[in-house]
Amino acid sequence: MSWAYASDLQTRYANGEEHGLNLEFIEGPELKNLLAAGVECLNANKDEINDLNVFPVPDGDTGTNMVLTFQAALREAQQASDEVKDILERAAQGSLMGARGNSGVIVSQFFRGFARAVGNAPRLGPDEIAKGIEGASKLAYQAIRKPVEGTILTIVREAAAKARELQKEKAPLVDFLVQIYQHILEVLEKTPEMLPILKQAGVVDAGGKGLCYFYQGFVEALKGENIRPLPATERKAPGLPSGTQAIIDYKIEDEHELDPDKIAYRYCTEFIIKGEKLAIEEIKKDLAPHGDSLIVIGDEQVAKVHIHTNNPGLVLDYMVRLGEMSEIQIDNMVEQSRQRLAKLGKAANPAPAEKPVVKKKIGITAVVAGEGLQKIFKDLGADEIIEGGQTMNPSTEELYRAVSRIQAEQVIILPNNKNVVMAAGQVQALTKTPVTVIPSKTIPQGISALMAYNAEAGIKKNREAMSKAIKSVITGEVTFAVRNTSYNGLEIQEGDIIGLKEGDILCVGKKPSGVLLDLLKDSLKDNEDALVTVYYGHDIEEKEANKVKGKIEEVFPGAEVEVYQGGQPFYYYIVSVE
Repeated sequence: MSWAYASDLQTRYANGEEHGLNLEFIEGPELKNLLAAGVECLNANKDEINDLNVFPVPDGDTGTNMVLTFQAALREAQQASDEVKDILERAAQGSLMGARGNSGVIVSQFFRGFARAVGNAPRLGPDEIAKGIEGASKLAYQAIRKPVEGTILTIVREAAAKARELQKEKAPLVDFLVQIYQHILEVLEKTPEMLPILKQAGVVDAGGKGLCYFYQGFVEALKGENIRPLPATERKAPGLPSGTQAIIDYKIEDEHELDPDKIAYRYCTEFIIKGEKLAIEEIKKDLAPHGDSLIVIGDEQVAKVHIHTNNPGLVLDYMVRLGEMSEIQIDNMVEQSRQRLAKLGKAANPAPAEKPVVKKKIGITAVVAGEGLQKIFKDLGADEIIEGGQTMNPSTEELYRAVSRIQAEQVIILPNNKNVVMAAGQVQALTKTPVTVIPSKTIPQGISALMAYNAEAGIKKNREAMSKAIKSVITGEVTFAVRNTSYNGLEIQEGDIIGLKEGDILCVGKKPSGVLLDLLKDSLKDNEDALVTVYYGHDIEEKEANKVKGKIEEVFPGAEVEVYQGGQPFYYYIVSVE
């Protein structure tokens, strides 16, 4: 943010009435700086947001994820022209590529929903902002299959409701924004009453508070208060793939076959449709009988459609009645497959530079932290490893780049962390390569999924087998508490060693080995002859890990125990029970 702009806002505020009531609209240049102020305020308070993690484990990264996502949006916005439409669309693109963690994905939907709803508005007043927040709320809720109240979603929805109320009252711009801010602060304080787990932990929702801090910075800058420039190092914009559509949350249901004789539907048909009150589910139902690999994603105003069909004319005739179509692309997959086969069958001994790249049928990328675990995933068949996991969730762009590096007709993503699943779900919108996300939320689930993978089977059978496999393993984790808390009747002090089963704290102690045994006593009480696999972290030496193996075998003589060096940070032990 420039000091000149800050001074200008302060002057306008000083010369106006209370709360700057003479300011009626936000123009493009102002919008860029107000966004910057919101991001700065969020960044200044990210540590507080990180500390709001419900569990006292070292993965409280909501604040960091939100900051990185907002910064990605800001970098793109600052590269835009001074038109409001361009700024909002670029911010939506930036947040999509930079989204990290579940909170980051929701933020990306906020920007996209706001931009879609505002449309071509040349400037932002109360009416446009109310419409934008309403669009943001709708799309954010659509991004979550099972929305939970008491979270950032509630804050956005309540902001939209308050904006509608104030819109009817014709409140001036600054009062309009200030009252929305005051309202969402009140709602934030009520989130523990909406979500029992927040009340038990004695915290408000972290994502909701992060959004409130962004809004605070935005409003304060509009009033000419607390304005500080952002570091110049944050200005560079990340690259966005050409032709990218900021549309997410879909997956290919059927595989593309290399053999043209096995292609049931000849034409791959794709297009964008814009209309009013598009009924996404009805469109899916009507198109389903006419092909496979059907994708219909978007909202009431714009949607992307993908279908393999033998009658693209029928599909287009149906869709043209619903709105205006653009970016229509129809590819003959039979012909493409024949051409591909012809290339693969060229004369022997071609020049090295002309040798065609033979793609694998299916490639796999996985999110893994720890040198030992990364080697295990590689040995089990993962083509690309993305460094990440607890406290360092990769962005959508990092996931996209990893998928792009794999020479495969289709790609499977193993997130291996509950906060990476949603970001992984956005990758399909950024690449023409069909992407399937197996929703593995832990390292043992990811390994179990890889063990079930069959390179000779198609994507559909692998998806079924791998999704089933992740449900067959119990995950335990031993880490340390980052703050004092009470949970499940346990009094936990900062620095204590805690054991988690499927993400729920079950035991507390002073030594990692002791907590691991307590954790296994609960996990093995009904299955003492199970396979127990222990992955020890970078803070544990091999000698100590082997001693732990002996203790487990002594306490559970019927269990088969395997121990591997994982090298993972923050977690002394990760254990799977099958």
